[in-house]
Amino acid sequence: MNTGPSSKESIYQDSSDEDYSDFLLPNTCISISPYHHHDAQLRFATLRQKKHELKAVEKRAREIAKHSVPTLFVVNLCSAALVFLKMLLNPESMLGLVLTVGATLIAYYAVLSKEEAQGTSMEYDWNGNIPTVLLSFAIITPISSSITMAFTRRENALRSLAAFRSAVYNLYVAHASWDWGQCHKGQGRKGCFENEEDMAAVYGKDYKNGEGKKKIDFMQHSETTLRQLIHLSDGLYQYLTLPTATLAKHRFTSWGRNKSKQILSCGRSLFTLNVNGRMTMISQLCEALKYRGLPGAEAARMRQWENFITTAMEELRIVKKYRTPQALRSFGRLFTMFLPAFYAPSYVQVARDTDSLAMGVAVGVVTSIALTALFECVRQLEDPFVSHVTLDAIDVREELVVLVYQELMTAREVLFPEAESFELNSDEFTRGSLHIRKDIEESNKCGRRGSDEHRESTVSDELDRTSRHKH
Repeated sequence: MNTGPSSKESIYQDSSDEDYSDFLLPNTCISISPYHHHDAQLRFATLRQKKHELKAVEKRAREIAKHSVPTLFVVNLCSAALVFLKMLLNPESMLGLVLTVGATLIAYYAVLSKEEAQGTSMEYDWNGNIPTVLLSFAIITPISSSITMAFTRRENALRSLAAFRSAVYNLYVAHASWDWGQCHKGQGRKGCFENEEDMAAVYGKDYKNGEGKKKIDFMQHSETTLRQLIHLSDGLYQYLTLPTATLAKHRFTSWGRNKSKQILSCGRSLFTLNVNGRMTMISQLCEALKYRGLPGAEAARMRQWENFITTAMEELRIVKKYRTPQALRSFGRLFTMFLPAFYAPSYVQVARDTDSLAMGVAVGVVTSIALTALFECVRQLEDPFVSHVTLDAIDVREELVVLVYQELMTAREVLFPEAESFELNSDEFTRGSLHIRKDIEESNKCGRRGSDEHRESTVSDELDRTSRHKH
C-alpha cells in the first residue's frame, strides 16, 4: 500500500515556499477555463520541482568560478598568450616574418659594406628613418574599418538569431495552448469534434465512425508543430554552417568558382527548403486552427510571428552570403605581409642607434606580428557562423540545435505535464538533406580533429542525442 502523499497533495505542501501561489489553494476561485485548472496545478508543480533541482547545479557553477586573484592573473595571461599564438600560426604571418627579417638583414649588411668602402663610418652620413604615415594609411586605417564592419555584422546576426528563437518559442506556445472558448459561451478546443464530411474526404466515402463523435486530437497538432519548428531550426543551422563561398578566391580563380558554385547551390537548396517548404507547412497548421474556430485576431498574431521567423532567416542569409568590402580586405592582406619589409631601413637605423642588430630585427618582427594579428582579427570575423574554425564566431549549434530544442521541450513539459515521451522523427523534408548534414558534420570534425574543442563537442553531441532520445 502506498502511504506517501498523492500527487495532488504534494502540490499543496510546502506552502512556505517563495514560489507558492494562492491560486492553487483548494476552494479558491478559478481564473482560467475549468478544464485547464488541473493542468495548471501540474505545471506549477513541474516548475517548482525543476527550480529545486537547479539550485544544486547553480551553487556548483558559482563555486567553480571562484578563484584567487593570483590564479586568475596567471590563467588570463596564459589564455591571452594562447589566443595571440593562435592568431599568428598561419602562412601569412610566417611569410611576413621571413620577408621582414630578410629585408632587415640585407639592408643592415648593405649599409655596413658601404661604410667599409668609404673607410670610416663618420664619413658616411646615413639616415634610414621612413615616415610612418604610409604604415598608418595603408594598413591601420583599412584594417580598423574592416574590424568595425565585421563586428557590426556579427552583432546584427546575433539580434536576428534572438528574434528567430523568440518567435519560434512563442509560435509553439500559441499552437499548443491558445484557446478560444469563453466562460459559458463555448468550450473552445474541448468542444471541437471531427466533422463526418471532413473524415470522409480524408479516408474515403466509405468511412464510418462507430464510436460516435470523435474529439479532435489537438495534442497531435501540437506535436506536429513542434517537429516542424525543430526541423526548421536544424535546417537553418545546416545552412549557416556551410563553408564560406564568397571570398576573393571564389571570384577570381577557376578552382574557387567551381567550389563556390557547388556550395552556393547546396545553400540555396537548404534555405529554400526551410523558407518555402517548412514555413508553408507551419502556415497551414495555423489555417487548421482557424478552421476549428481560432479567432482572426489571434491567428493574425501567429502570422506576425511567422513573419518574424522568415525575416530573421532572410537577415541571417544576407549576413552569411555577403562579405565586407573585398577590395579593402585584399588591400589589407597584401600590405600586412609586404609593407613591414619595406620599412627595413628604419629597423636598420634602430640597430645602428642602439649598436645592436638584434634590437633592429626585434622591432621589425614585432611590427610584422602586430599588423598580421590585426588582419587575422578581420579574417576571423568575416563569417560569423563558423565557430568551429574561429574564436569570435557565433556558436550557431548551441543557439539553433541545443537551446531551441531544450526551450521547446521545456515548454512542452510544462504545457503537457502528463504527455508521453516525444519522438523527433524525420519527415520527407529532412530525408533529402540528411546526406548534406552528414557531409557538413564530417567536414567540421576534420577541421577540429585532435583538439580539445573537438573532444568536448563530441561529448556534447552524445549528451544531446541521449537527451533527445530520452524525450
